[in-house]
Amino acid sequence: MSGNGERRAFTIARICAGPLALAGFFLPWAQGPGPLAATSFSGFGLVGFAGRLQALDLAPAQSGALLAARLLVLGVAVAAAWQCALAPAHRWHPVYAISGWYVAGFAALAIALGASRSGLTVPPVGLALLVAGGALFAAAELGRWVSGLREARLEVVQPLRREAK
Repeated sequence: MSGNGERRAFTIARICAGPLALAGFFLPWAQGPGPLAATSFSGFGLVGFAGRLQALDLAPAQSGALLAARLLVLGVAVAAAWQCALAPAHRWHPVYAISGWYVAGFAALAIALGASRSGLTVPPVGLALLVAGGALFAAAELGRWVSGLREARLEVVQPLRREAK
């Protein structure tokens, strides 16, 4: 791919990563088991469900685990919103990289948990969008890193060629 084509592809990936992850937060991630099979759970629904469970009289460890899970899932929406807002500032704003790797890491964790529970199946729409957003961010960042290495290599090789002539 040419230099302009690569930049354009990375820009499109950066612009799409946040909105895909944010849309995925509100769409279904999983179906309920057994009697809850007709119930689907999105990230938004899981945060609310964990909040209602916290209202019960639970042991401190259980309550703390629910709070941690609730904050981790809510962090996806916050990180996706930062991805949407900071995509134009991806070169210099550190929160862009932090939020993007959070979305990518959470998506990898969620898809791994889903695969361990139900095997390799097509994920629900919300989880698929979340994974797509994380994958686009990771691809753009890794592509930027690789192209940076390539440019650094060219800066070293070209002066050597001039000296050889």
